[in-house]
Amino acid sequence: MPSVEDKILKARTQLLIEQPFFGTLALKLRLINDDESCDTAATDGKRLVYNSSFVDKLTAQELRGLIAHEVMHCVFNHMTRRQDRDPDRWNVACDYAINEHLIKTGFILPHGGCIDHRGDYTGMTAEAIYNMLPEDTKTPLWGLVMDNGSGTMSNGSAALEADWQVSVNQAAEIAKSKGKMPGHLKEAIKYILDPVIDWRSVLWPFFTSLCSDDYSWRKPNRAYISEDEYLPSMRDETAGTVVICIDSSGSISDTELQQFWSEVVAVAKEVRPAKIICVVCDSKVQNVYEWADVDMLWDEPPEITGRGGTAFSPAFEAVDELHEEIDALVYLTDLECSDFPEQPHYPVLWISTKDTKAPWGETIYMQVQ
Repeated sequence: MPSVEDKILKARTQLLIEQPFFGTLALKLRLINDDESCDTAATDGKRLVYNSSFVDKLTAQELRGLIAHEVMHCVFNHMTRRQDRDPDRWNVACDYAINEHLIKTGFILPHGGCIDHRGDYTGMTAEAIYNMLPEDTKTPLWGLVMDNGSGTMSNGSAALEADWQVSVNQAAEIAKSKGKMPGHLKEAIKYILDPVIDWRSVLWPFFTSLCSDDYSWRKPNRAYISEDEYLPSMRDETAGTVVICIDSSGSISDTELQQFWSEVVAVAKEVRPAKIICVVCDSKVQNVYEWADVDMLWDEPPEITGRGGTAFSPAFEAVDELHEEIDALVYLTDLECSDFPEQPHYPVLWISTKDTKAPWGETIYMQVQ
């Protein structure tokens, strides 16, 4: 009677032969039997932790599907992308995101997995799916992704992502050389095979840096104004007013807009700015939306109207006319426009769908995932 570990080793060997992309990457995960703390199976990017009773009940096909599932968590760096999201809800979102690819590849998954039968999450990132799930979403029955406990990026997690990036490239080349690289999977991991800076890793620090308990001269201490003294006040720990600008010239796809909006909503609910202003603009301002309560922020992006030419000045002029003290502005655009106003006093982050750079502010390229 073969042991549970022997079954896993045999399944991994079969993956090497039948699905070399998954089999090659599965070899990176150290097998750990932990029946006390793990009810099913999980990965942290270094180990594949399993419960022997759970694994022993799986068919050979289900076991190969389980291993491939854990591999896909690592391929998409789910163990380092959670940030401060709820772990249970994040696990479910990640499972919906990867199980779609596994089923298309032909894998049989263990019973009870998160399968998107209605196609509600087709082609969506884990972050976008997360924002659509109920807040009380519970942990999936199997196939967990573990992190360092907080989900936040660190030097260790950055190194882990880099290591997997190299390995994914190598596994893809091996699979292609054998003619066994699934076409749809190649497209799904395109941004890993052609690496760029993850725009999310810039967006989160950009927003969270606005939160400070330092002193600010921009907001005088009201207690001393009557005594003709101008002293700095202590800034709140939350951000003030944040502006989100969306280029509605027709160059931004629905997928790009959804990806951008999902992440902005996630970071806004974490940072909790005092007010959020959204400006939709092509060659002129089409709509301006305001939320004084971040919990009222729409999960879905605002309706895009206009689809004309592109001009940036109208959006910044509209912001000035609001007479708000702006802490930061994020602009989603393809940057195909020469109409740049003078640089404002507040920080600006350009999220560009084209690999171009704005003349001022910080620019980061957003590749659709």
